[in-house]
Amino acid sequence: MKAMIRDQERSDAAKYLLNMRAQRKDHFPSELFDEHAWQILLILFVSLAGNEVVSERNLLEATGLPVASGRRWLDHLVQDGQVETRNDGDDVILSANAVSSMRKFLDQQASR
Repeated sequence: MKAMIRDQERSDAAKYLLNMRAQRKDHFPSELFDEHAWQILLILFVSLAGNEVVSERNLLEATGLPVASGRRWLDHLVQDGQVETRNDGDDVILSANAVSSMRKFLDQQASR
């Protein structure tokens, strides 16, 4: 029977994906890889696994997005049900559905 991996191991996989994304910017123009929503979800999952709270400001700094663009992406993620409803400037967390989906995705990737 396959052992279930824990959020810390999933977080390591998410960190690997974030590092890979950051490194590819050294080799390719960043406009080729505008996956802002995905990066936000990965950052939020890593913070969840580390028992850390992420403020909107810190999240946007981590993504490198301008504040206005970052807030638009966050609003979109709220409408899509991936991020909990929030007010501008509040801490940002994944929805329960997004956590479940991220766990399933990272488990699938780890099993490859």
